[in-house]
Amino acid sequence: MAASKTAARRPTVTRTRSGPSSSRRPSPRCDSGLLDWTPGRSDPHLDGEASRRRAVTFDVEASRSVPYTVEQVWAVLDGFSDVAEWSTSIHRSWPEGDGPSTGLGAERGCELLPGRIVHERIVAYEPQAIMRVEVMRSEGLPIGSMISDYIVEADGPTSTRVSGKASLELKLPPVLLKALQTRLDAKLAERIEQAFADLEVEIERRMGPSP
Repeated sequence: MAASKTAARRPTVTRTRSGPSSSRRPSPRCDSGLLDWTPGRSDPHLDGEASRRRAVTFDVEASRSVPYTVEQVWAVLDGFSDVAEWSTSIHRSWPEGDGPSTGLGAERGCELLPGRIVHERIVAYEPQAIMRVEVMRSEGLPIGSMISDYIVEADGPTSTRVSGKASLELKLPPVLLKALQTRLDAKLAERIEQAFADLEVEIERRMGPSP
């Protein structure tokens, strides 16, 4: 029954892209040009010479109404280092640092695929309202910076609107950027859509079907 609910509710997604600027195995849907990228000492250009990398920012937004209360939705999101237990986009996750397990200053590591890792920290936090997560560093990924906001708000007596906004700066050589830009724009949107679908499935697993 969870699968049918997920299929019925399509999140609202808007995508914009600016120009150059300042433990589960993942599902096939999380495949993207970003994860396919292989780092090296130099990035070949068409003429065989190494090229300078250029930074481009991608902005992705999505929202979804789920038939559960704010408290129930937040209980899943607030398990900061346990995200791999329910997200099909995360291979494994773990707590990092000596700070709290959640809330301001909490840190975690997330392996998207073997060797593709992001280390994140909560930089803004209001319980049952908003969580802002920043990528401090990454391994095996061309991420210059990334900030994600997760917002929950009541959408009726027993429903919650969960929204996400991610701003991701990638540093890639122009030849790779040209080849991957369109694909990345679509795939990044798919990843945030899938995260909300996974979230609803996990809430239903914990709480049971909504009335």
